[in-house]
Amino acid sequence: MYIKTNHTVICIVFLLFFKNFGFSQNVAPTLTATGNQYYCPKSQINIVTNFNVTDPDDTGIEAFYVQISTGYKQGEDTLTLMGNHPTITTTWSNGEGKLTLKGAMSGNVSYTDFIAAIKDIVFQSTSDSPIDKSFSITVGDANYLPLTGHYYEYVPDLGITWSDAKVAAETMTYYGLHGYLATILYPEEAQLAGEQAAGAGWIGGSDAETEGVWKWVTGPEAGTIFWNGLSNGSTPNYANWNTGEPNNLGNEDYAHVTYNVGRKGSWNDLSNTGDLNPSDYQPKGYIVEYGYPTDPPLNISASTHISVLKIIDTQSDTRCGSGIVTLQATASEVTANVLWFESSTGGASVFTGNVFTPFLNASTTYYVLASTNGCTEGERTPVVATVYDVPVYQSSIVFKNCDEDGTPDGYTDFNLEEANDIITYNNSTGLTITYHKLLDDANTGDNVIDPIYNNSEGNTVYARVETADGCYVISTVNLQVSTTSFPSNYFEELDLCDDDDSIDGFHSFDLTQVSDLFKDQFPLGQNLSVHYFRNLNDAELEQNEILNQTAYVNEEPFSQRLFVRVESDDNGDCYGIGPYLLLTVYPRPEFEIDQTEIYCFEEKSITLFTYNPSGDFSYEWKDEHGQIVGHSSSISVSIGGTYTVIATSKDFGCESFPVSFNVVESVIANIDIDDISIVELTDNNSITINNSNNNLGIGDYEFSLDEINGPYQDEPYFDRVGAGSHIIYVKDKNGCGISPLEVFILGFPKFFTPNNDGQNDTWQIIGLGTDFTNASKVNVFNRYGKLIKQLNAKNGSWDGTFNGQLLAGSDYWFVAELVDFSGNIRTYRGHFSLVR
Repeated sequence: MYIKTNHTVICIVFLLFFKNFGFSQNVAPTLTATGNQYYCPKSQINIVTNFNVTDPDDTGIEAFYVQISTGYKQGEDTLTLMGNHPTITTTWSNGEGKLTLKGAMSGNVSYTDFIAAIKDIVFQSTSDSPIDKSFSITVGDANYLPLTGHYYEYVPDLGITWSDAKVAAETMTYYGLHGYLATILYPEEAQLAGEQAAGAGWIGGSDAETEGVWKWVTGPEAGTIFWNGLSNGSTPNYANWNTGEPNNLGNEDYAHVTYNVGRKGSWNDLSNTGDLNPSDYQPKGYIVEYGYPTDPPLNISASTHISVLKIIDTQSDTRCGSGIVTLQATASEVTANVLWFESSTGGASVFTGNVFTPFLNASTTYYVLASTNGCTEGERTPVVATVYDVPVYQSSIVFKNCDEDGTPDGYTDFNLEEANDIITYNNSTGLTITYHKLLDDANTGDNVIDPIYNNSEGNTVYARVETADGCYVISTVNLQVSTTSFPSNYFEELDLCDDDDSIDGFHSFDLTQVSDLFKDQFPLGQNLSVHYFRNLNDAELEQNEILNQTAYVNEEPFSQRLFVRVESDDNGDCYGIGPYLLLTVYPRPEFEIDQTEIYCFEEKSITLFTYNPSGDFSYEWKDEHGQIVGHSSSISVSIGGTYTVIATSKDFGCESFPVSFNVVESVIANIDIDDISIVELTDNNSITINNSNNNLGIGDYEFSLDEINGPYQDEPYFDRVGAGSHIIYVKDKNGCGISPLEVFILGFPKFFTPNNDGQNDTWQIIGLGTDFTNASKVNVFNRYGKLIKQLNAKNGSWDGTFNGQLLAGSDYWFVAELVDFSGNIRTYRGHFSLVR
């Protein structure tokens, strides 16, 4: 038993017992364990094969602690006490990976019961690929790490400063081992002292001496640098900073295992006090590491280890075509068995051994597992055997061409690439095919010859047919020159009219219409096909073939000759080559026309005519209802509408584009005073011409006021019209004539200036027109109602005098009584100014 010191009081309590009336110090027990074993994934395994406790002065103890000290995976790994142990109870800490064994009753339990129980503790992982584990067994509850031989303890102390924690840790002992704030040099140590600790707190790192140079300042490692810089710095050995740490926010010079922030067990930098308020950055305690090099050896712990066998190396194999492949796998332990499976999980092993040589027809993936004691669990490693397909081909072919080069000597050019599909049964896509004069060159791929090859250099060549995977075969190609040919002076013709959208001499031809005629020139019973080319060289070498035979557009306007090649579809043999197809495009008729005529009602008829034809044509005219109205080059029509003419060439029967004549009916306007609306005697006099319902006529009209030559406007309305006589001109836009109409705007001047300057020297009515009689009169009064002057409204005027005397400038009033020819009187009243 021991009592740990805190940071204020140092006490060391030794367990003493009386013997022979004297005092003796209690001797610590010595633990020994064996059990380094191989672990089969997902199975249960005892953590020891043997375990014993030696204690010269005691027969029992209060508790044992068993911990997964390295390799612990929370949520996957467990320790469980199996069997019947009535004197012992267990507690499993998932966070620490620790199993605590204590008595079922308070007090000590015999070593014998503990030994039996520890032998019955089993480990199990749920992972398919667990990592190696170490187990520590100790009589103290501090975490023991076999890697360092040290013990680690978390001491809770809310709000303790780093400096106080350093002092407190250095006053503590554990079974005689001296303590200090933990210094962490290894990942296993970081996991046990941080991630698997019962809490998080201060550790012994600081950069207080030199900012950015982090050192261990406690324990045997004092002075050792473990980090340089901020979060983007580097370590000369090992560090476990949290993401974005250290960041030195607020003079943070001391290392702390994070609490509830980021990755569990990682570090951040805090000030000496940390956060003074409750938060994730308020110190919760500190981590003490026990063990100096000068401390006496302590055997209160024992440890064992389990390893998981692994496949550490594999070798795949590839081959071309069916056959034996050689696959290899190496286990991490030479004594382990290598098991081969056909699936990644389940199934029985198909072979045991490091080298597997199956016979395969296709690519196959096998899965290997390192095993001992018949274990078939765990992650299996794939090993791929790749079997590439070899090309399907003819080992030997006869390839013929026609001798049509003008010299009948049995030699001609061959396009060897035309044999590609013959060799591969029309499946050359994705293959690389090269030709060679020698078989050895074909096997090595050397000395590739040009595929345009003349058989005068030899009648046998070798084709190397190779896949993208590098698998190849060799085909022997025997070259022969055909003796068949087309009859002398033979040819076929396809002719069409140039009836597309433009007259350019080009047209789409269906070449297959004459293909059977070419085949008929050769003996029946042959599996022949017809191919079309632009020139002899292409036809001989079978290159640049015209592939779109059903919609080929000639490439020379109006006339083009194509070369025809007839060959066997069975073996590519040539039967005949020559310029045996003539394509002819006859021109479409063309002529000129006037495409619009105007028909005015005053005329009896107009003549529509064509002129300047490009050949000898016949014509057909139709009206807009599709009725035929003529067959000559011109026609006379007496009604409006759209007339269409088509010309047909008498030599070839080709039709022209349909051309339309638009005959427009129109008429001069019929306008009278009833079609006019006048607003007068206002500040803005206006004239409006009413053309609703085409009452002026069926024409398209425009309008001008007082100007026969315009300008004209589409709007039948004029405003700001002065008083007096005006002429409205209505013009037919289609040229059928201009109709005039005289109108009058009645007006009374607002003032006059009788100063004999020739401008506004008298006052009279303006724009009276011819609708009123000479009985019309105007009476002029002064402002007091006295009659000053009576005028004839049609021709009278006032010069501003009364009884021969000049009147002063002033406002004067008038009353106009206008009498029309029916005796009706229209009366107007107003006033005006005499200005002197």
